[in-house]
Amino acid sequence: MSTSRRLWIISFLVLVLVTSWGHTSEAAPCLTTPTDPPGGVLGATVGTFIGLGVNPAVTCIENSLWTDPAGFSLGTFVKGAEGLGGNATPTVLTFDGGSLGSFAANANARDFFWVQDTSPNILPSVGSGPSQGLIWNLGGPANQAAVFVEVDHGPIPNETLESTVWLSNDPNATDAGWTQALLDHVYMQGWSPNPNIADGFVGVYKLPGGATFQFVSVTWGGPSALQHDGDNEIDAVGGLNVAGGCVTCPVDGAVPEPATLLLLGSGLGGLFALRYRKQI
Repeated sequence: MSTSRRLWIISFLVLVLVTSWGHTSEAAPCLTTPTDPPGGVLGATVGTFIGLGVNPAVTCIENSLWTDPAGFSLGTFVKGAEGLGGNATPTVLTFDGGSLGSFAANANARDFFWVQDTSPNILPSVGSGPSQGLIWNLGGPANQAAVFVEVDHGPIPNETLESTVWLSNDPNATDAGWTQALLDHVYMQGWSPNPNIADGFVGVYKLPGGATFQFVSVTWGGPSALQHDGDNEIDAVGGLNVAGGCVTCPVDGAVPEPATLLLLGSGLGGLFALRYRKQI
């Protein structure tokens, strides 16, 4: 093989490696019709969501398991919980964890132990206000929030999507200082592999227009909730940037893997070596 051809091949490989940085694995297709196969807890389908007012043309309903993007980390709980509990047997929908743990411990880890917003509201059909919700610090400027719910009873999916998500730069803001994020994506397999079903669904809520905020409030009820029964159960929350990467990542979510860096370094080394040999 000629030196020029080798140089061309190495250059091409380096280009592929560079352009692949920050891209996550290909997502499963969004389900759009009621006849799509069931994939959620207790056989919930796209038709179930449509019947509850979720528009699949707006909210991507995906029959897959949530996976953390590179660099992803959970938010840190700030305040707002009135209750806590857990499910020590996540393969069934049951409440068997009592009030184990603490607000911070339950809110800062995905472990089937949850915190709960039961803030009162004179209009139960509306839900809790964002200043009264469960508030986390997302650790950086977030445009999206991944909400990891816990469920111990039906109806499904109402019980797992019974919250509204709000974003602000001030954890102590009044209700007017919070902006509602819209339900953008639902992962029907939850965040923990089957046979675990107590993780319910993962909902990703997003702000349009690229706006970002650092704090998230998750309230029971509200405009995005599928039901308003006076409480919710949230296991943990994490923030995402505009592109769906970690909040501390570049906007394209680029976090080069060590193996990718090694390959890139080898390719560049070969490229420079060939150039040097060609010159002498």
